[in-house]
Amino acid sequence: MDNNGQITLEYLLIFFISIIILSTISLPLISDAIDNSQDIATVVEVKSTLSSISNNINYVYYTGYGSKRIIGVHIPKDMQLNYRYKNNNHFIYTSIKLSDNSSKLIEIQMPCKISFNNKSNYQFVSLKNKWYYNTEIKWITSSTGEKSINIYFK
Repeated sequence: MDNNGQITLEYLLIFFISIIILSTISLPLISDAIDNSQDIATVVEVKSTLSSISNNINYVYYTGYGSKRIIGVHIPKDMQLNYRYKNNNHFIYTSIKLSDNSSKLIEIQMPCKISFNNKSNYQFVSLKNKWYYNTEIKWITSSTGEKSINIYFK
């Protein structure tokens, strides 16, 4: 082999070794970046869904007792939607499991008590990843006379 052929072979060998080293370093970083961006997208979608529900709850609340609203809601991920009363405030919230097995709590403050599926004592509802058309948001009264806004996912 002449000198030009040997130099070309050495350059090719250096190039391939560099590619192997770069790929072993960058592929895990790229994989983590993809997972993080998917987690962010999921959290934003869920937060948007809860905000949409919240806006409609606020509309029904401020319209007054007896009012109702029917909406379509897309649930972007299987989740459990919960109600909680904490520090004199009402919240709906859910917890989303992220790709690194940690959880992200997403909560929105509400103006009043919330119940689910036309039962004034239901504090949570399990939802699947799908569209819930004709979701009804309305005022209801419990057997004890307590009023709450009910979310009924049909």
